[in-house]
Formats: sequence, C-alpha cells, structure tokens
Amino acid sequence: MLVKKLEDLRTSPRHVRADNWESTRLLLASDGMGFSLHVTRLFAGRETRMWYQHHLEAVYCLEGEGEVHTLADGATYRIGPGTVYALDRHDEHVLRAFSDMVCVCVFNPPLRGREVHDENGVYAPDAEAVS
Repeated sequence: MLVKKLEDLRTSPRHVRADNWESTRLLLASDGMGFSLHVTRLFAGRETRMWYQHHLEAVYCLEGEGEVHTLADGATYRIGPGTVYALDRHDEHVLRAFSDMVCVCVFNPPLRGREVHDENGVYAPDAEAVS
C-alpha cells in the first residue's frame, strides 16, 4: 500500500514550480500505478499553452475559476469547482486562470517527476525520474 501526504510532498523533489503553476506529484511512474496523480495550482491571471503529445490527461477542478480553449476546434469551456475535463485526443489547448485554481490532474502514461512544458507546451516522454 502507498500512503502519501500532500503537505510532506510539497517540500520534496515531487513539488515542481513553473512561471504559471506549481504541482505536487502525489503518484508517479516509479510508484507503479500506471498513471500519475497531481495536485496543481494555476496562478491567477496566467495563461498556459499545453499540448500533451505523449500523455492523456484528466483534470478535476477543486477551487477557482478559469477556462480551457482547444486550438483545433476553437471551443472554449468554462472551468470551476466540480468540473472535470479530459484531453482524450492529445488536445492542444490554452488554460486561462481567472483566479488561483486548484486542480487534481491524472496523467497516462504516468509522469516521471520533474516534467515542465517545453516551448510547444509538451512534456517530454523521458524527463528526469523522481522517487
């Protein structure tokens, strides 16, 4: 059985910070679950372009307000507490946080630990692993 506490992981290598967000990776590839599980805070007033070419992602919003805009079809979806969205087609998208947003994110295949978006909004499939 795996038991982890968010507050403990926030001061570990499993906590990753970028310009627009910070993410605590609760479960990673090294945990052997077949997916990774993260709690991510997106900073108010920021816009993040993402394109998970190597991963599928599901996002559940716990707090805050924003919107996700998919580039292929130009659709925009309002996101708030209780909303889930799934990038089931490796959708290139832009997430706009109107207020600080706290989301639970699941990735398949699982992230290894230290991933951040490259210039195209992509997580590389061979990022540094974290235990």
